[in-house]
Amino acid sequence: MTMIVPSLSPSAHAALMARLEDLKAQRVQTALESIPPGGSGDAADHAGNVEALIRLGELDTRIAALQVQLQAPIAQASAGQVAEIGSLVTLRFSDDDEDQQFLIGLVEQAGPGVEVITPTSPLGAVLLGAQPGAELTYRVASGASMTVTLVEIAA
Repeated sequence: MTMIVPSLSPSAHAALMARLEDLKAQRVQTALESIPPGGSGDAADHAGNVEALIRLGELDTRIAALQVQLQAPIAQASAGQVAEIGSLVTLRFSDDDEDQQFLIGLVEQAGPGVEVITPTSPLGAVLLGAQPGAELTYRVASGASMTVTLVEIAA
């Protein structure tokens, strides 16, 4: 059985790398906070250490998951570029004059400066397969229709 290995766009790879570095920095800070106070202190001091150790475990899990994702090959840009999972897209909403940048991907890929649109959301679903310049309409939870223009797909 042949297994298809999904690739990451270069922008998605860069966003994941930035998120990984942020998580590693958080882990270093949390590790410093978890150093026991030398056996002295009250129960509250020790409870803080336990909380920090739990947080370390959570961070280790997230770091490991990102490292697995980063093993995916980096996709080469194509002339007929379309939005796909892992694409960093620039959008202009009909009610806003300012462009906004999003990553089409998993919520776990969100990080500082990286907002994520999941591919299963109404907006994510209409973006998949779209090319720059496309004007797309989708329905939000309230039932209202929204229009967005796909301005650019970062390479």
